[in-house]
Amino acid sequence: MEKERITIEITDREGNVRQHSENDGHTELVWYGSYEPGDRIRVYALSDRFVRIQADQLLLPASVYVKKGCFDFPIPFGSAKEAYPQEAFTGILHQLSAFYIEKTSDHKLLSENPLDVREENTEKLAGENSLPFYYSENEVYPHCTANVETRGEAIFAARNTIDGVLITPGHGFYPFTSWGNANDPASHIDLWFGRKVCVDEVHLFLRSDFPHDNYWKNATLSFDGGITREITLEKTGNCQAIVLDTPIVTESVRLGSLVKDENEPSPFASLIQWRVFGREA
Repeated sequence: MEKERITIEITDREGNVRQHSENDGHTELVWYGSYEPGDRIRVYALSDRFVRIQADQLLLPASVYVKKGCFDFPIPFGSAKEAYPQEAFTGILHQLSAFYIEKTSDHKLLSENPLDVREENTEKLAGENSLPFYYSENEVYPHCTANVETRGEAIFAARNTIDGVLITPGHGFYPFTSWGNANDPASHIDLWFGRKVCVDEVHLFLRSDFPHDNYWKNATLSFDGGITREITLEKTGNCQAIVLDTPIVTESVRLGSLVKDENEPSPFASLIQWRVFGREA
């Protein structure tokens, strides 16, 4: 029987291992040192497994689906750091952990991943009635991308909408990060699960830094196979729940066809968080 080995490594810019921890099922790593640009956290696990990862004590732990056996997280520096707590990844003492968790049939939150890695969005049309499939060497899910992000800045990146932070009345650096669509009417944001899931409910938290902000009054949720649901939204930062009349089996969800309220003076509308609920298919 194959042992369920799991490994955490901290590597430098050249790929040299700074610290290493390996064990069966569950491993902890403590490293005394300071992160430098180019450092990475890597977790090696069995493919097609669910893993809970704590990369920094100031970040929420991430329960993720590791499709190809490797989680690769570059330590953020510079403007990339603005999307994380100011003290995260600082200091000279770092405690990390990773362990397998079981795949269950329970109803659960499918979308949250505080360690989602921002990447280039490479899309290939999978057919007339299908969403584009996201190709990534990392292959860790859930994963969030968008076809446009305001000025390409980390504080307006798609990944911010699944980091688990639900603070809506503000904008800018963490904890007020959001997805900004650069006022592009053709913009959309995509959530990828890496496997088939059965979705039955979506919660949206719009940014509510009024009067700085506008909001989207109408939008469309799109699922695999050309299935869509048109939705109406309100001017609020509170949770707006969309309960599907019939659960939908899909590998991805898109929020698009975003229409702002033309009676609002502000041009800025943004998404703070979206939470997708359901079960494993």
